[in-house]
Amino acid sequence: MLDHPRDFAYYALGCCMIAALGGCGPRLASIAPVGLAPIERSVVAEWQAAFVPPGPRRYDLRWRFLTPKGSTAGRAAIRVAPPDSLRFDYRGPFGRAGAAVLVGDSVIWAEPEKDVRALIPLAPLFWAALGMPLAAPEESVLWGLDGQDRRAWREILSPDTIDVVHVRIAEARLLTQLRRGGIAAATDVRFADGIAIQGEMRFPPDGVAFVFTIEGVDTTVAFDAATWRRP
Repeated sequence: MLDHPRDFAYYALGCCMIAALGGCGPRLASIAPVGLAPIERSVVAEWQAAFVPPGPRRYDLRWRFLTPKGSTAGRAAIRVAPPDSLRFDYRGPFGRAGAAVLVGDSVIWAEPEKDVRALIPLAPLFWAALGMPLAAPEESVLWGLDGQDRRAWREILSPDTIDVVHVRIAEARLLTQLRRGGIAAATDVRFADGIAIQGEMRFPPDGVAFVFTIEGVDTTVAFDAATWRRP
């Protein structure tokens, strides 16, 4: 059992990334740019808010999940109600299926719990992998840098440090890394017309990865209370 909501999201991201890479890759280098300095919380909040969709969305995607023991793949639907509510429904091989609801960095319910926790172990990184980084916790210490081709911020909340980098040249990308001593998990999201089209989550220490491609986005959806209830 994971001890903190962040542990769930981090583990899930790592599992997703290995699926995409096909196994352990080289040790990841830090994404943090030189020159980070203390920054006002309101500035980081403005940067983060730019990634929040203006209204409800449904994403249809294909996913792959890799571990050192093997890989699997399937399809999923993700329903997002800004700013912080998300439902994840997936289908895998041999009729396996599951669902979960996240509010912020907390998993409200997951069914079946064991399978979903394997796919989404770290809520904050799962959000980041969809191109929607969560707002920094109020108790975190913030550093940042606004450069010509990239914008970066760092959230420090012991024992975790999260670096987020928005690359704004050529193909837009959002990179995230969680560090606990070394790099424990990472995400890489690519955008087209402001919408995430491909995401990766990696857990270098465990050689686990999750990768997905978004095949469709519905911006006309509306969700009722039943959407968020456990089946």
